[in-house]
Amino acid sequence: MLTADVAAQRPEYRLTSMRWPPRLDGPVMRWGAEHPFAADVLFAGLIGALALAGLLAAEPEGAERSADALGVAIVVAQAAALAFRRRNPLASVVALSVPVVTMWMLNYATNFDVISLISVYSATASSHRSRRTVWLVVGGVVGLLTTVAVLGVLVPDESLPPLAVAGIAAIHITGAFVGEMVHDRRLRILELEERAIKAEAERELLAREAVLRERTSIARDLHDVVAHGMSVMVVQAGAAQRLVHTQPDRAATALEQIQQTGREALTEMRRMLGVLRSDQHGAELGPQPTLDDLAAVVQRCTDAGIPTELSVQGEPRIRSAGAEMAAYRVVQEALTNVIKHAGRPARAIVKVTHSSDVVSLEVSDDGVGATERQLAASTGHGLVGMRERVELYHGTLRAGPRPGGGFRVAATIPLGPASHESRPDVGVASEVGS
Repeated sequence: MLTADVAAQRPEYRLTSMRWPPRLDGPVMRWGAEHPFAADVLFAGLIGALALAGLLAAEPEGAERSADALGVAIVVAQAAALAFRRRNPLASVVALSVPVVTMWMLNYATNFDVISLISVYSATASSHRSRRTVWLVVGGVVGLLTTVAVLGVLVPDESLPPLAVAGIAAIHITGAFVGEMVHDRRLRILELEERAIKAEAERELLAREAVLRERTSIARDLHDVVAHGMSVMVVQAGAAQRLVHTQPDRAATALEQIQQTGREALTEMRRMLGVLRSDQHGAELGPQPTLDDLAAVVQRCTDAGIPTELSVQGEPRIRSAGAEMAAYRVVQEALTNVIKHAGRPARAIVKVTHSSDVVSLEVSDDGVGATERQLAASTGHGLVGMRERVELYHGTLRAGPRPGGGFRVAATIPLGPASHESRPDVGVASEVGS
């Protein structure tokens, strides 16, 4: 339970810094919430000006005293004490009671006297001290004001009616209780906000723990699969080594079993690593894509409303499977960004250029486009993921807006030393239009 004492010990729950009332739509209210003391000074100045106007406009009756320099100084002192009504509420109400009592005892003629009421309300509403201390101070001030009013009735020269004493006491007591209700409401709001924050944090923690438990379980399964496969392969390799010269047929069978076991282990490892990398269950578990599959990616982009053209130049070379998949993923991610950010109408061009030592990729569009920072901050791996894939194979990637509009992604991936054999199943150049 959040109490006033707890709120006093925690600066973020100090009532003087709360945004109140809850709806702060206008710039003036927002400024007041951000600069509470400056707002209190302005408010005290306004109330002081009204009190001063009431003092100057009042017409003395009987033994009442007219406005003079001392009266003006007393009003200024009241306004100065009122300026601290939220920064130090109890000190403010005590300090303000002195000039108020002084003005009453000097019998100044005035028809504006609400400063003490505002100060009493602020003391109970804004103080973060213990409620016992608050009510002792506020009760003492209200008792002092009531006593002075009673003396005003008893003194023969005063014209204060007895009913005015009850009114003064009732008004100030009512103001104090209203402030107490506001204080309690603020504490309840703070308590509910704290509970909501804690509940949200607990939900996020439970979700993270569930993900970690699931990933730990998958990692254990991955370890078991790989360890089992490797153990079987080691045993079979030892058997093949013993039989290779005496029983070559059985050695060949053992080697086939090694190959089959290795493939099964790799398939399971890819399956589990795919789940670990993506939060989406049921990810695609088909063969790893290659540059031969770009036509399907281009067609999907065209079907999404972005007419896309694919141009492949040069003679494809045999590359490592990882490098080829990295090139495919760069084009795929770049076209995904085109669909998200290019807008309509727009067109895209994909160029793949093969040379003897590198493969060059370029994806450009003429749409509205997005900045590199926006793409990097978007969901998914984005440009960061593309750079990671390319740099893994010592390549380079450049991305940014085109001078004439749109966006351009260009990457180069060096080919390995064993990448100079021609791939007979791929033509020299192909082009897929939208």
